[in-house]
Amino acid sequence: MQTAIFIALCYLPVIRITNVRPGVGQYCPVLPADPRTLGATVTDGGTNFAIWSNAADAIELCLFNEVNGALVETRFAMSHRNGPIWHGYLAGVRPGQRYGYRVYGPWAPEHGVRFNAAKLLIDPYTHVLDGQLSYAPEIFGHVAIDGTGNGDLALRDDRDSAGHVPYSVVSDHRVREVVRPLVPWAKTIIYEAHVQGLTSKNLAIDENERGTYKGLGHPSTIAHLKSLGITALELLPIAASVTEPGIHERGRRNYWGYNSIAFSALNNEYACTDDPIKELQISIDCLHEAGIEVILDVVYNHTAEGGVGGPTFSYKGIDNKAYYRHDGAGNYVDVTGCGNTFAASNPHSVRQIIDSLRWWVEVIGVDGFRFDLTTALYTSDSAFNSSLMSAIEADSVLRNFKMIAEPWDMTRYALGDFPHPWREWNDAFRDSVRQFWLGDLARGFGEGVSDIASSISGSSSIFYFRGPTS
Repeated sequence: MQTAIFIALCYLPVIRITNVRPGVGQYCPVLPADPRTLGATVTDGGTNFAIWSNAADAIELCLFNEVNGALVETRFAMSHRNGPIWHGYLAGVRPGQRYGYRVYGPWAPEHGVRFNAAKLLIDPYTHVLDGQLSYAPEIFGHVAIDGTGNGDLALRDDRDSAGHVPYSVVSDHRVREVVRPLVPWAKTIIYEAHVQGLTSKNLAIDENERGTYKGLGHPSTIAHLKSLGITALELLPIAASVTEPGIHERGRRNYWGYNSIAFSALNNEYACTDDPIKELQISIDCLHEAGIEVILDVVYNHTAEGGVGGPTFSYKGIDNKAYYRHDGAGNYVDVTGCGNTFAASNPHSVRQIIDSLRWWVEVIGVDGFRFDLTTALYTSDSAFNSSLMSAIEADSVLRNFKMIAEPWDMTRYALGDFPHPWREWNDAFRDSVRQFWLGDLARGFGEGVSDIASSISGSSSIFYFRGPTS
């Protein structure tokens, strides 16, 4: 499919065929699937679908196919269940199939329960999304009167969100062999950049390739990075994200990408070909050939669903109470400043993050990660006791890749708290250098020399327990 088609299909009318019975329809019957593999997994004859929800009463898998200029929705009951995992196998479903979920259950926002089957939900495990977000009242689980969510927060909205939100898409990109530079930490020099910003003004690149995944691997981009003497390119978030409704209302957009709607799906805006995944893989391979590693900025601490007045895209409708942290009154615990905090310490969330990291490493080919607001990912007093950190360290694949923490959130500052082999963004170093050159030195004072000396020599007062490799 072409990128232009991704955009256009979102505005096709949706025709619904509901109450499809087993044994009726193109893809029936819905057979039991493998509950161990979450997401949509393509097999020789069809696709295995599986989704986690502990509190749902029922779940429907919704397929969308274009017929005579409209998207026809066909719903299938996910009648097979192993504990909290709902699953079903549909013969004949191939890569490129658009789908989503509708999840049934009670509506009790005062208790953190927000099921609403009128809302089409993104598969948390999808690797491809199709269509753009429409900032309409229909995207909210509560009754909204505009595209920002203003309205009655207590009343469930029964208007259908299909046609206003992106569709998940079945894909079949497999684990691949990646030849990596394997630069040791002691020799690593990281350059942080935005995919669009890095090449958008580079006249040596064809205009349609500037600011894209393909532009990252262009010879002129690589030559520039090599001239800087860096060994690793850290990309700001490239997972699918959207602009916050309030920002969109003001005619602006979220350029930076820290507002994810799918942890493991690429942002299609950065693609210039019909296969964003392949496009990025090729560029990463080119960077690797030049001896440059690729580190990815990842945001697992919150999602674009915001707080109680935010939209319903995925987790909020799948099992809100299980996927987000709440207080006793059903309100979101917000240590991220973004309206919600992902419940990253729960076992199912730990599994999803691990699976997502494995996808980026084994399929996309990145060499490490910088975790946004890392302290928001654990509820224990220290990262040493974090279930997620322990799972990463225990993973036979991930333990070999570079992990960098942004060691704070809205409530905690934990620089120096992360165990080996984690590294940390050291803002004390940044502040010491800035203060020395722009403050003390400019005023003619000698203050700050000891601070900058300590920072340049490894910040031993902060990382004394880990040694100079920190």
